[in-house]
Amino acid sequence: MSEKLTCRIEPADAPASASSGKVPTNGSSAADAAGAQTSAAQPSGDVAQPASGPEPTAQPASGTEPAAQPGVLARASRWLDETFPNSRNAVLGGVTGLVVALLLFSIGVLKTLVIAILVVVGIACGQYLDGEPKIVRFIQNLMKKR
Repeated sequence: MSEKLTCRIEPADAPASASSGKVPTNGSSAADAAGAQTSAAQPSGDVAQPASGPEPTAQPASGTEPAAQPGVLARASRWLDETFPNSRNAVLGGVTGLVVALLLFSIGVLKTLVIAILVVVGIACGQYLDGEPKIVRFIQNLMKKR
């Protein structure tokens, strides 16, 4: 009762050129036939490519998620500007205060302080690698004044 089902996925054929004038009616072409012949010689697990035809488009490896849509931060920034005109920084400060309050109540003062310090150190390292160490300069200026 159980049957073994095998399937092979190949890229779509290019549109028939005007010079050939012959369009395959059953969905197969000479390139597909050549691909079928070469796939028999390849070990299992390899993807058979037709001898001629368009290159397959790059697709993410199985098990990986597609990349996030470009401009997510730009759209969020635009939404903040449209929804809260002239008070964007106040809203961001309020959200930050809410997150800090939730951390204080849920994990305690000491752990929240450690998280805040590590976040600042991470931002400082990133700024240093980007070539604009603003936090490092700020700390150096604090040390010079004493």
